[in-house]
Amino acid sequence: MKEATFSVYITRGIVQFAAAKYGIDGDRLCQDVGIDPSLLKMPDQQIPGTLHSALWQEVVKRTDANFALHLGEAFNLATFGIVGYVLVNCQTYREVLEKLSRYTRLFSQGAYIHFSVADGFVFCDCDIVEDVKNYLLEQPRYAIESTFASLLTATPVLTGKPLLLQAVWFKYPRPDDISEYERIFATGLHFSMPTNRIIFDANCLNWSILSANPHLLTVFEQHAQTMLEAMNREDDYTRKVVQEIIKQLKGNLPPIEAVARNLAISVRQLQRELQAEGTSYQQLLDQTRKELALRYLQSPHTPIYDVAFLLGFSEPSAFHRAFKRWTGQTPKAYRALSG
Repeated sequence: MKEATFSVYITRGIVQFAAAKYGIDGDRLCQDVGIDPSLLKMPDQQIPGTLHSALWQEVVKRTDANFALHLGEAFNLATFGIVGYVLVNCQTYREVLEKLSRYTRLFSQGAYIHFSVADGFVFCDCDIVEDVKNYLLEQPRYAIESTFASLLTATPVLTGKPLLLQAVWFKYPRPDDISEYERIFATGLHFSMPTNRIIFDANCLNWSILSANPHLLTVFEQHAQTMLEAMNREDDYTRKVVQEIIKQLKGNLPPIEAVARNLAISVRQLQRELQAEGTSYQQLLDQTRKELALRYLQSPHTPIYDVAFLLGFSEPSAFHRAFKRWTGQTPKAYRALSG
């Protein structure tokens, strides 16, 4: 059975908070649970849930049972990667929850977030994925605690207002000591419930996001959507290479050597793996640039020369030639038709 994986953004957050708050040696902590410390420098990578389970258990053993709650209190959207960039540029809190639900899979394949509205309240659920090998089925507490506490921490940053909580549900049994839960959530706490859920006033959905920027939202969401589509592809190395290209394609073309290094594989072996999957690095680079170009050009506010730069073209004329080769149209003509 396939195992659920989790973003190194989560791993890094746990390790860095343990080091900053409790003085734990982060490298030693990683090594003790079987995680290569160098992975923390590659936060868009995914690691198996078994390693996350071992990390949670070890860090709680070395700190306290409420480590995950305290981690959530210290949550910073700036450390959340592309999903964080998407959220801070939404226009309303409803849109924040919609984007969070859509892109949860970029940082967790073991849980998904969704919400509904009824009788003046929002029911925001965090459900565990059951059709994969998933440590959260047996050990959900720390991930759920940190997720819910993070949402409470992020809301005032995004909106300038605290979330108007009505109740918080946890699917797992009541811990012996819930004083920290009571301090942080300050509302009705319920354990051994049918699902993990936060309930709050539906008026919160209309709150404006202080840092909203529709132009940047379009750019970052196009990036996130491309990453999500790459993650959904079945061919393992094709998916990984496309993800690396997207991450590294910021004004310069990523060489295959840099991609291979981040995937901890030799260039020759990577070429063989891609050949076995019926593709090549150059084909994936070309296709990824094309897909990103089509997405970027759908935003009328992004200048064509900025699109050319983002995709690693040395000058707009080179981008024009490539785009015409891809589509038979100029970027300007494509934008006019798609608008």
